[in-house]
Amino acid sequence: MKTTTPTSTLTPVTGDTAGARTLGFLHIRTFQGAAHPVRHVPDADAVADPYILLGLHTRGRATLVGPDRDRTETCLPGDVFLRDGAQGFTLEETEDFELHLVRVPRRALALTDQQVHALAGRAPFADGTVAPLLGPLVCDIASGLTSAGATAESGPPPPPSRTALRSAGTVADLIALLAVEDAGPDPHEDGQDREALVRRLHAYVDANLRDRNLTPATVAEAQHISIRYLHKLFEGRGSTVGRWIQHRRLEEARRELARPARDDITVAAVARRWGFASATHFSRSFRAAYGISPSAWRDGRTGSVRSAEGHGAGPH
Repeated sequence: MKTTTPTSTLTPVTGDTAGARTLGFLHIRTFQGAAHPVRHVPDADAVADPYILLGLHTRGRATLVGPDRDRTETCLPGDVFLRDGAQGFTLEETEDFELHLVRVPRRALALTDQQVHALAGRAPFADGTVAPLLGPLVCDIASGLTSAGATAESGPPPPPSRTALRSAGTVADLIALLAVEDAGPDPHEDGQDREALVRRLHAYVDANLRDRNLTPATVAEAQHISIRYLHKLFEGRGSTVGRWIQHRRLEEARRELARPARDDITVAAVARRWGFASATHFSRSFRAAYGISPSAWRDGRTGSVRSAEGHGAGPH
């Protein structure tokens, strides 16, 4: 049996497969059945709209095999693994299993290409601070969507609700945290000093998001470091400086638009308040990050979006 998602081919030899379901910008597919291989074969869309795949077994164990079969990893129930959607892989399921695979667009992640590559090369995450939060969240989301019967095969998906986008955003944020949770220190630098500097940089960016003149150069100048060193610090923390600034501006703008009783606020006013050069640039960036226009996000309490929220789009 061969099943196809919008941006990849997943080929189980046998067994039952739940249809692709959508939550915000996430696409989720569940496989379950007796022991058999599950293969991911990328297609052209993996280049047009790059994504990563997050995998989680709720039962059963498997061997995760890389595209060249030169590396294998053991996946146990509850382990979280991430792979670049542009790279093929196989899960050799060894017993009765249930597997959730979540497609996450890379445009929704504040991660560099280098960081995505590093995540895709990591062994499955079982411990730490982030994985024990991310795994149960993915399970709850997949179970909630199954109960609601929200499958792609049942018809066009409803517009993303605020609850759906917030839940999807939480998953994306936790993935970004996984990328930096165990980032190793540069052996030539003092780890504590560097961590303190990174915290100051983040605090400075957050305090100045509304300033349209906030740039890598002004951040470096304010902290009395070189721009080159600033970029080096952010490369090791899961984002470029510019991408991090835009990511934080979009987050704050999204929160403001979602506040109750803000139906009268204009998209242009929010764009100006959070340092965007124009409403057009803001709207384009917002849609690229979240898959919905800022005005639709603001007005999401009405119409079909209200109906989507009423059916429960997943946990927040």
